Amino acid sequence: MRRGRTTRIGAVDQLVGALLALSYIALLFLQSPELGMSRDESFYVIAAQDYAGWIEQFVTGEGAMAQEVIDPAWDYNHEHPGLAKALFAISWLAHQKYELFPDDSTAFRFPGMVLSGLLLWLIYLFGARIFGRTAGLFAAVAFALMPRPFYHAHLCCFDVPITFALTLATYAYWRSLTSRRWAFGFGIAFGIALAIKHNAWILPGVLLIHFLWMIVEQRRRGLPLEDPRRVSARPWWMLSMGLLGPAVFLLTWPWLWNDTLARLGWYVRFHTGHEYYNIAYLGTTWFRPPFPVHYPVLMTWFTVPMVTLALAAYGLRMRFRAALPSAFTSRYWRRGKATPDPRCTDVLLIGSLLAPIVVIALPSSPIFGGTKHWMPAYPFIAIYAGFGFWRLSEHLKELLRARLGTRRRLESWATAGAFVALMLPSAQAAAHSHPYGLSHYTFAAGGVPGAADLGLNRQFWGFTTGSLTEFFKERLPDGGTVWLCDTTDIAWRMLQRDGLIPANIRGSWSLSRADLVMVHHEDHFAEIDAQAWVAFGDASPLHVLTYDGVPIISIYANPTGRAMRDEGEQP
Repeated sequence: MRRGRTTRIGAVDQLVGALLALSYIALLFLQSPELGMSRDESFYVIAAQDYAGWIEQFVTGEGAMAQEVIDPAWDYNHEHPGLAKALFAISWLAHQKYELFPDDSTAFRFPGMVLSGLLLWLIYLFGARIFGRTAGLFAAVAFALMPRPFYHAHLCCFDVPITFALTLATYAYWRSLTSRRWAFGFGIAFGIALAIKHNAWILPGVLLIHFLWMIVEQRRRGLPLEDPRRVSARPWWMLSMGLLGPAVFLLTWPWLWNDTLARLGWYVRFHTGHEYYNIAYLGTTWFRPPFPVHYPVLMTWFTVPMVTLALAAYGLRMRFRAALPSAFTSRYWRRGKATPDPRCTDVLLIGSLLAPIVVIALPSSPIFGGTKHWMPAYPFIAIYAGFGFWRLSEHLKELLRARLGTRRRLESWATAGAFVALMLPSAQAAAHSHPYGLSHYTFAAGGVPGAADLGLNRQFWGFTTGSLTEFFKERLPDGGTVWLCDTTDIAWRMLQRDGLIPANIRGSWSLSRADLVMVHHEDHFAEIDAQAWVAFGDASPLHVLTYDGVPIISIYANPTGRAMRDEGEQP
């Protein structure tokens, strides 16, 4: 801990957290219409609509508990738990009744935006309690401005919700070590994590390692039982996790209410034997294991702003001694002044940071989802970045005192100036990444062009189609057909529901008969270019969507199609 004790959190801190959350939610809300719906979102929209029908039946009490009613409503996309999709459904139902949102996509996405805002609130509180308010504030803003999480924060997907739930569960566990009532909260939080995504499965292992480490360290220090610094060895959190966690998980997923053991077994087998999809990495498209062990490390380096990573590395260096066994530091490691607090907080934070990365680094772990798979590590990277910034600000204050004497107002302004200066590059990166979040790379990769030269993935999920809506309307004013490539038919129809694409511009299942053919630039779609050349007798694209000069989507036109006739062009 920075001063050997935690910071007391009051109403002002809650207000700061609330302002962070509301500001972020408002920003995401305003930007959402600029993002085309992604592939995975489209599946969750269908599931949410099915859930919505069942929720209405449940509220009216019209036989919703019968298996023949539950199964049709909850069977779609049952490879994932139901809580997040139920939230999407409730938000959409509210929109259907009260017209709360500008379009259907925003209605489905809004719960994810709210959880993204709450995650900032939580990061601030967690960081402030451990390392002080300056560190907590910097951590929350640093996370908010990471381009990849910033993209995912807009979506009706599970990646930011599970990051929030795991961070909440870790925070509740940490609080439960000194407060029995927080053990109850931890059980609920762990259940919420289980009910969102299977990432929650690794959390008990991380917490058990930390708890045993903490107990051993207490005994080594010889703290008497009556010492107020001593943390109770009674594992109330474990009891709560075992009882409340599964209860919340089951209660929020009606698909498990019938044939529970068989279906639970199917769910576990699905994810322990998950099929593999492709991902491009360093010039190779990986379809099956063994996958590169360094993938999550290098991709973190290439996608998280360098200022955040540098400050996190500095903060970790300053706190590293506190995460080592006391017997080791007293005998072999004397560098640094940091000492562990009674809860061994640094062990918990570093474990929570490393676990998601290590799991994906295993050669057998699927890597098709890119950075989203280890996003739960990022709040803890941000917290150490916050501590690193606090240390730098303290050095800056010492320098000012040595030169100018004690001037508190000047010190405050200097800290604020350093905060803004260090966050500006991240803010610029986040702003520039929108609406191409999955295509964005940092200076470490040479930006977007450098990443293309390195053979890194340019995108996935087909969401960049949303950046071509005006082009389609211009080229097909009287309607036509588009071959959709990586964009699902559901995602295309969501663009139509939102009024971004006219209903008479339809998705086509036939490349050779379509008026326009999209090719999303992913390595495994390279053959589609050649197919369009053969089908249309021309290798020249009609239009290329680029991001920092790098092709993202190429559009080919059927020489006999409407897109050419309406412009008066001849084949």
